[in-house]
Amino acid sequence: MRNAAVIDEDATRLYQEARRRLLKNEPLRGEAGESAARTLSVGELNALKAVGLATEPFEEGIARDPLMQSIADYMALLETSYSTAQAAKYLKVDASRVRQRLREHSLFGIDYDGEKRLPRFQFERQHVIPGMREVLAALPKELNPLDVAEWFLSPNPDLEIDAQETPLSPRVWLLQGRAVEPVVMLARMFE
Repeated sequence: MRNAAVIDEDATRLYQEARRRLLKNEPLRGEAGESAARTLSVGELNALKAVGLATEPFEEGIARDPLMQSIADYMALLETSYSTAQAAKYLKVDASRVRQRLREHSLFGIDYDGEKRLPRFQFERQHVIPGMREVLAALPKELNPLDVAEWFLSPNPDLEIDAQETPLSPRVWLLQGRAVEPVVMLARMFE
């Protein structure tokens, strides 16, 4: 059985590389010195201020700007995801089967630009990771795709093995063929 770090390496590496590239992307950040105040109406600015949002650039720089981090994370997730056709080719099935599994919620898809994108965390060695149907059914439906991806890829202290000090991510836990029930219970408790 492959080491947990090696199993997660591909999905995490692709995601991190896409994220790094996106954070360096000047068009993503807007024109240098451009303020949202120049492009929004007075009513829009007042509405933002009323709910506690600022229009000024984040003072700690782009690399630490939480909004830019979220945008980069989301775009990296999309960039490293499969289209329906790519997922079908990867899984060696017809695209109609992938669409059916998306409707059944036994695969996780993100609506983007009129199509579904399927994040790679749910695949390994041309298969869907074991237990995906049960875990997706237990996760709250209203979750943001970034929350779902981070949850699957982040080590969880409730997924520890006695002989191992480092907790496993839900993805690695399932890939190692461990019981699905603990991951399903954690998915139900996700807030």
